[in-house]
Amino acid sequence: MSRNFKILFALLAAFLLIGLSGCKSDEEKLVSYMEEMASIVDKNKDDCDKMGDELDKWAKSNSKEMKELEKKLKDKPEADQKAAEEKYGKRIEAAMEKMMPGIMKCMDNEKVGKAMENM
Repeated sequence: MSRNFKILFALLAAFLLIGLSGCKSDEEKLVSYMEEMASIVDKNKDDCDKMGDELDKWAKSNSKEMKELEKKLKDKPEADQKAAEEKYGKRIEAAMEKMMPGIMKCMDNEKVGKAMENM
């Protein structure tokens, strides 16, 4: 499995495990981040370098807040996580499905890999 593919799945796991807990506004914000990222990947699935550039720009604008939210939400009770998963699970699944064709095509692209590392 390539490095970029591992990074993608680590990021998706973080969204699922961390992003699905906490207060409503923080949950919504993290799910929205994932949807934004999925839109960038989908829009640029035929141009991996452009995808990497746009993901890098997006990461520079959002990664600090994402990391702060992850830190804040990582210790929420399991019951809260389960409730959030029920509420936001379909949106996350849709974002992952939207992202997969582009990520699969561009997972070995250097720019995409660097952008993913910055998230």
